[in-house]
Amino acid sequence: MIEEAVSPTLTENDSRNSDVGNQVGMDKNRLLNFIKKRNNYIKTLPKKEKQAFIASINELKESKNRIERLLLKKKSGKNIDDLLFSFDDLPLFGKEYWFMKFTANDGSKRQFFLMFGRTDGDIEVNGRYIKDSKVSDNRTEGYCVSWEYDEKQRTITDDLCTIEIKDDIIACFNDNISAEFCGSFPEYSLNIMEAGKKFCSLTIKKPENTEFISELSEQFKGLFGFRLANLYFDFEGQLSCNDFSGKCYAQKVIVVGPFIPWKWSRIVFRNGSILTYFVPSIEVMGVEYDIYNSMSFYDSMTQKMHYFEKVSVHEYPSEKEDKRWIVTAEGNKVFVVMKSYCKKSFSFRKDFDFKYIENLVEVIDLKIETNYDVITLDTTGSGQGMVEDTSGFVI
Repeated sequence: MIEEAVSPTLTENDSRNSDVGNQVGMDKNRLLNFIKKRNNYIKTLPKKEKQAFIASINELKESKNRIERLLLKKKSGKNIDDLLFSFDDLPLFGKEYWFMKFTANDGSKRQFFLMFGRTDGDIEVNGRYIKDSKVSDNRTEGYCVSWEYDEKQRTITDDLCTIEIKDDIIACFNDNISAEFCGSFPEYSLNIMEAGKKFCSLTIKKPENTEFISELSEQFKGLFGFRLANLYFDFEGQLSCNDFSGKCYAQKVIVVGPFIPWKWSRIVFRNGSILTYFVPSIEVMGVEYDIYNSMSFYDSMTQKMHYFEKVSVHEYPSEKEDKRWIVTAEGNKVFVVMKSYCKKSFSFRKDFDFKYIENLVEVIDLKIETNYDVITLDTTGSGQGMVEDTSGFVI
């Protein structure tokens, strides 16, 4: 009888939708089977952790429609502006953040940061409790952090906020600041009012001397993964009534899954070259395993991008709190030494604890071997940027 209810022929679109629907069902079933196999393990957990896992499983079963929509949406080919200026319907474990980093390339240590976002379900950030961030009338409640370094560190805001999207404008505001990011590819602007006075006015444009200006990517395995949009742009304008220009890194990211530890850094050199690495990992029985490992170096002199694997990051604390990192890749092909000069700490709590630290660093030694040259600080000039330290776990 079921066969009689199905049309003997399917259009191409029907076939494609059927394939995607079948894949959604297979992914969902694999995940639920995996959870069933974990039941014996969950029974051995402490009471608090056991309750958290059981609650997550129940919520996952109830939110299957949201998960299916997210999986289908990732097939739709969203462009960068669509992702930047929209809220996603977050499923269980879903998180949505906007992150903007501005680094001067005039040889100073000046940097500025703005980050805001939300999560599915309740969460505590830096000791402040955020209830489930539901979207209504294109606005939602979330959390916002902004800080700067210009000879000394200053926090602009670290508090709950409202996030609102209208057409090509996304805004976040609370009692202390009102920030608006607006525009369309390839030109944007960021304007921030602090305590009723203009604090930031920046124009953000694509650089003229490179083709590596943006990225739109996603990766899902089963029901977990991420989607992100990155802009690697130049900026100019004013910050705290002073001229400010350099390199901008703006990102919108949607993560479906728990926060796990990662190592990430982005360094901007005086000549416009940029070094980035990303190494997320998990720890099993005291042993750390990398689940992704990559480094890239953009050489502004040749306008070429170089990629490296086998990245190794070693941290060395200091009594003076000027922590150091030694980073290598592919044996001796890359050797970088960085030293911190200030930091901003974050804590996330949702049944478990996750620590996140933004360290501002300067490069004190550099050697990068390419197929045609050996690049050092004599070539690039001074380097400034950020190293992220993370630890713990949060759902």
